[in-house]
Amino acid sequence: MIRPSSIHALSPEAVAARNIQAFLWFRVLFNSRFYYPIFTILFLDFGLTIEQFAGLNALWAASIAIFEVPSGALADRLGRRRLVVLASWLMVIEMALLCLMPIGGSWVWPLMALNRVISGLAEACCSGADEALVYDALPEAGKQEAWTRVLARLMRWQSLTFMGVALMGAAVYSPDFMNRALRTVGSEIHLSKEFCMRIPLVLNLLMALTCVVSSLRFTDTREHAPNTSGLHALIRASYHQMLDAARGILRSPAAIVIILTGLLYDSFIRLYYSIGSNYYRLLGIDEQWNGLILTVSSLIGLGTAFVVEKLLGTASPSRNMGTVAILIFLGLTGISLIIPGWAGVIFVVPLWLAMRSLHYFISQYLNRVSSPSTRATVLSFKGLTMNLAYGAVMLMYQLQTWMLRGTHRGELSGLPKESVDTRLLAMAMPWWPAVFGVLALGLVIWVRVRFRSNLTGLLMDKTSRSGIHLEPGELSAR
Repeated sequence: MIRPSSIHALSPEAVAARNIQAFLWFRVLFNSRFYYPIFTILFLDFGLTIEQFAGLNALWAASIAIFEVPSGALADRLGRRRLVVLASWLMVIEMALLCLMPIGGSWVWPLMALNRVISGLAEACCSGADEALVYDALPEAGKQEAWTRVLARLMRWQSLTFMGVALMGAAVYSPDFMNRALRTVGSEIHLSKEFCMRIPLVLNLLMALTCVVSSLRFTDTREHAPNTSGLHALIRASYHQMLDAARGILRSPAAIVIILTGLLYDSFIRLYYSIGSNYYRLLGIDEQWNGLILTVSSLIGLGTAFVVEKLLGTASPSRNMGTVAILIFLGLTGISLIIPGWAGVIFVVPLWLAMRSLHYFISQYLNRVSSPSTRATVLSFKGLTMNLAYGAVMLMYQLQTWMLRGTHRGELSGLPKESVDTRLLAMAMPWWPAVFGVLALGLVIWVRVRFRSNLTGLLMDKTSRSGIHLEPGELSAR
């Protein structure tokens, strides 16, 4: 049952086209953030220690995990569009709080913690719901096979947007660049570092307001349960749907393997992305060049979109996910060498490729084993497990950094805060490729022993693929 967002009913083809455009704009605006090129050093420059930064990332991941599945179930019950609109407004609040954040002092940590919780709630609300809005509209329009092309378009759109956002965000964050630019045009205005720190945040606040507009353009194509007037009944119905989806996932070996593989790979890739700007600072690269680095990443992402689309049809799922694992291991090994200057940036390329490829493959394979009635909930389970794993990795990084700081206290004493942050990172990175390699190998062995097959075989098995399923009567009965 289509619920049009305007007075005049839209045809299924028009709804599908509208949702595709809204999805592309929403994803680009929600995820393209001007502070990404300087993410780590932004938090550190606000006065946080590297351990506090790691703890905040763990808190952010925990917030997503807490809200992920309930929000996905509510999306399946109340409507995916409402959750996506809520996510965009939460993004506005999140960015407004960062814009008003003091620099230094006792209020930085609690306000940053509040910001991370709001950000996690926003991520949870839109996780799975925006994909489900598009994926469920395609069959009614006779475009079941269009999802692959939509994801490829999204990768290209995001890559192009990241170029401009990354270049601008890194440039305006650097007071040296901004003051040189002002002198070039004959201005005698001198901008402080504290002022420049705010510019990417204000730009992102404007981006968040635009994201609200894009979220309102979605049309929900699924009829939702009528028993939503009472809060208790709604929570109870959502809780039951979460349990049903969890049982369905446990009955589907293919879904179990997809989710376990995704959470392992994603957590180590995001570990690098979390410390990326501090890694470039460790290499001796000024922050104004971080935007150029991310621009190159986006250009590589454009090419990756074409490659992974071809691999999906020509290579087996096991081979595709194995390739991603090799890229992650090579990337982690390369950055642990800490080769100074631009040569050290080369080793980041495999991690860029892995990030672009992983989520494309995961989305394709997990949607393939999910039924329409619980798709948003199942996709939220994916987000929940990935964020739990990421939070666990960040807590381990926090513990590792704390232990290194204690072990090398004499060596680090008297050094400037920026030097301490980079030295601790240099000591921590050599452990990462070994830990990832052991865990990845252990997962492969466990899958072979437990299911006597690999991912390709499990996806081809009809029983495995049909595990995540709820009958319409099962839902309506509740």
